[in-house]
Amino acid sequence: MDSFAPFTTSHEFDAPRDLVWAVNTQPEHLLKWMGPDGFDGIHTAMDFRPGGSHHYGLRGPGGNEMWGKQVFREIEPGRKMVYLQAFSDKDGNITAHPMAPTWPRQMLATATFEDAGPGRTRMTISWLPYEADDAGRVTFDAARAGMGQGFAGMWAKLEAYLKSYSSAQ
Repeated sequence: MDSFAPFTTSHEFDAPRDLVWAVNTQPEHLLKWMGPDGFDGIHTAMDFRPGGSHHYGLRGPGGNEMWGKQVFREIEPGRKMVYLQAFSDKDGNITAHPMAPTWPRQMLATATFEDAGPGRTRMTISWLPYEADDAGRVTFDAARAGMGQGFAGMWAKLEAYLKSYSSAQ
């Protein structure tokens, strides 16, 4: 990769690292919280190993569906995942962004999980366009504020899910 700056966001959760890791790596949990605010999980299939993938579907307002695929490159259990993130079709084939055709076809994503005090975890996600052309890089760079808003909604969904899950145990 070159010197293009990644988009990075972090959130601190009032939950132990093993739980935050579990709800980010087990399909039955991801189906219940993953995705932007207003979207619900409709499909998840995961082969969680380097070289494996996670294919998922979300349904948004008005019934619109959005599909995505992650291909795992590196996994350090409880600590780190590196994967390629892309939009896909229902069959798992990589596609263009449904609303931004110049968006990079794939993002190199890194998710880290760190202890942040007793029973607390800091999760950080970093995205970098992967093998993108100039138009993709410009589109990515212009979308930083929107990505921040999207992740803020996702962090809130994950926080609510962790609270409801913990209280149900």
